[in-house]
Amino acid sequence: MRDALRVEGGHIGYDTVPSFRGRGVATEMLRQALPLARALGLTAVLITCDDTNAASIRVIEKNGGSLKERKALDASRPLKCYYFIALG
Repeated sequence: MRDALRVEGGHIGYDTVPSFRGRGVATEMLRQALPLARALGLTAVLITCDDTNAASIRVIEKNGGSLKERKALDASRPLKCYYFIALG
């Protein structure tokens, strides 16, 4: 994984258009991406989000994400949360 993805992006990213938020769409997107990551040979995935993004935190945790670290990347931005999901 590239260094920039280790810091900001992670292995998997998702976004939901506003009119579909709150319906479980992002949770399902992430759920369906995990077997694909496993098929690529990954044993765990890194997913990041800002600590102010409660919706993304819920999505990650519903999919088995475990918070490993929070850190400041820039004093003008929220803390970045680093979650790992084991793919077993």
